[in-house]
Amino acid sequence: MPTSKRLSNAVCTVAAIIVAAGCGHDTGNRAAVDTSALQPGNYRTLPRTAAEVRTPENVDIQEALRLAEFVPLIMDTDPRLVFGRVRYQRKMYTQLDPPELTDNFSAEVPGFRVGWETAGQRRAEQTLGRTVELTVLRFAEPAQAAHAAKYLSDRAWTDRYPPVATIAIPGYAEAFGQVGQHNSVSTWAAHGQYLVKTFIGPGVDIPPDHAVLAELTRAVLDRQFERLREYRPTSPEKLPELPVDTDDILRHALPAEEGESEAVMSPAVALHFSERPDLTERAIEDAQVDLVMRGETEIYRASDAAAAERFAAYLDSRLDPAYEVIDAPPGMPGAHCTENPEETGSLRCVFTNGRYAVLVDGADQIQELHQKTAAQYLLLNNLT
Repeated sequence: MPTSKRLSNAVCTVAAIIVAAGCGHDTGNRAAVDTSALQPGNYRTLPRTAAEVRTPENVDIQEALRLAEFVPLIMDTDPRLVFGRVRYQRKMYTQLDPPELTDNFSAEVPGFRVGWETAGQRRAEQTLGRTVELTVLRFAEPAQAAHAAKYLSDRAWTDRYPPVATIAIPGYAEAFGQVGQHNSVSTWAAHGQYLVKTFIGPGVDIPPDHAVLAELTRAVLDRQFERLREYRPTSPEKLPELPVDTDDILRHALPAEEGESEAVMSPAVALHFSERPDLTERAIEDAQVDLVMRGETEIYRASDAAAAERFAAYLDSRLDPAYEVIDAPPGMPGAHCTENPEETGSLRCVFTNGRYAVLVDGADQIQELHQKTAAQYLLLNNLT
């Protein structure tokens, strides 16, 4: 099943890393790498062909990535909600990987085509402040979207923790609004081919004000439906023809495991995968990042080598203080590698190759991390 990779937790501010390569990042660059000493093991070091990157999983996610261009960040509606949520969110819903909102979603809610979800929070811990979750699902026909809104909202009343009341959403008379047992507000609103589902957490307001949550729901729906007017869905017969790569960046990426999707995306879409999209947006603007690849590794294309170094320093600035510096791979003294000794699978390396800043993570053993890092460096060696 296609999955998305993760980003790590926050510590430093972007201002600090723009002034200098902050948080201990070594600004060693491509010239400092001894390619003869690199040890990639059995990992691939030559680019894939265009046919090889055109896997069913990579083709399947393309329309979701197109839709994501028209899904606003929550902080765009409420600038206070600057913490994103990466864990426990699927982000992409596709034909191969549909929502799991029911036991048999495709049969119970027919006509689903593609979807995207995002979230924004007031604080890193979602229970300590306002939380907004937004899911956008497109259906083949408006009647199917309307059925989905009614069916899923009705189904909520039979859940383990059913709502306690209904609530009207200003400006959306046909929407199904519900007050949860802990004073959250959930809403299903259909418009044309789209079903937009929102969840607004009560935060720490005492007493909780459901009218405030309903008004925030209206603002989120208004902004989402406004953006969707710009989206032009791809016709079903054209979906298999959508490109999966841009400027060969995916061909030069370390291949993902079989069955996993790899996503080449714009910086705007990449912000949905950030735990601090406000800071990441500033770092992206500073480094003039114009292309992102998320798969077995994360690759960010900056304007030049110096900009890539700044963005690499930003990636390191997101580390939790519990992370400790570990050995860099042989031949790569400029790579900055770290590990949280309290967490399995926390090994990671950040490095640059020309205008590309790269994050390699998810390894269980340091040899695996070193080999993957070396292989990814070699793959990027001839990419301009």
